[in-house]
Amino acid sequence: MERDWRITAFSIVLFGLFTICLTQSDPCPNPPYGQTGDCKVLTECESLYHILKNRPIKAADANKLRQAQCGFEGTLPKVCCPLDDRPPTTTQQESYGSAKPADSNLLPSTDICGVATLDEKILGGNATELDEFPWMCLVEYERDNRKHGFYCGGVLINNRYILTAAHCVKGKDLPKSWKLVGVRLGEYNLDTEEDCKLTAKGTNICAPAPINVAVEEKIAHEQYNPNDPNQYHDIALLRLSRPVTFTNYVRPICLPKTSATQGEYVGKNLFVAGWGKTETRSESNIKLKLKIPVKSNRECSRTYTQAGVQVNSGQLCAGGEKGKDSCRGDSGGPLMTFTVNEDGKPGWYIIGVVSFGPSPCGMENWPGVYTRVENYVQWIVSKLRP
Repeated sequence: MERDWRITAFSIVLFGLFTICLTQSDPCPNPPYGQTGDCKVLTECESLYHILKNRPIKAADANKLRQAQCGFEGTLPKVCCPLDDRPPTTTQQESYGSAKPADSNLLPSTDICGVATLDEKILGGNATELDEFPWMCLVEYERDNRKHGFYCGGVLINNRYILTAAHCVKGKDLPKSWKLVGVRLGEYNLDTEEDCKLTAKGTNICAPAPINVAVEEKIAHEQYNPNDPNQYHDIALLRLSRPVTFTNYVRPICLPKTSATQGEYVGKNLFVAGWGKTETRSESNIKLKLKIPVKSNRECSRTYTQAGVQVNSGQLCAGGEKGKDSCRGDSGGPLMTFTVNEDGKPGWYIIGVVSFGPSPCGMENWPGVYTRVENYVQWIVSKLRP
């Protein structure tokens, strides 16, 4: 599904709030609060930054931001931030997700989810092995001409639910005549009915036929707004019409539901996979993988502010290397890591859901933006039913 971050009306609103460049000083006067403060980039001042995350912006709040403005750092507006700056209240944090350990007996154990099979030749080329990332799925749509196609991705998290992006369910670029009807699991090569590969020993291994399962319920996050350029809460669940049987080719990925599997990944290389757009065609016929570095939200915000987008704590950024990116068709797919949990068991965990990024894909210094899954584990668990 095409992702588009072109400058929106919000960029006009944002830069309209900071049109006069004042003399910078440290400390600085802070009229909105009647006290001194530090002149810092807006995204680093939690007590003022949360105003921009609760749109539409009220006139009084807009005036507060104008009064607090104390200059620019490049294109980023700076504000006079109170010395006793505090993060948003619990209610405000919940408005864009928060990371807390959560569990459910409806989620598979680590003996089942995220299990690595074969040799997991991650350091090889871009093509995956037949049974690599067996949680990957393709999301199927019926178009107005009654033709079917796959335009998003997702992952299996138990025998009945797929995790994907909310914009794959009700995105602004999703034609109203399109209907999300099902998912395909266990797929490798879209161009062949039977998928086979030669092993290093010269033997031929073939995978079972992929399975198509209807979707009986689509659950987009309640606070997701398709028209929000920031794409906060871009996460959704698809409930399958029947349970699926786990095999080496159809298996769930683990959720980061404990503190041991939650945390900061800045500077680390994580993996994306899917059948999305490549350099030579609109989609790949085989399942591909790619290793990309995680960027800090601060660095990412510096880039996306140019497009009127504010990255928040419910999101993370990865990529930014020329020609290396998740892309159209990968929407809703996973950003993954292979790590060890609190019991010392290694396995694959979903860290992010592909949300949006630059167009064209793979622009240097423009990382892709992902919904941070650990912030939504409690939401996911609350929606599961047998």
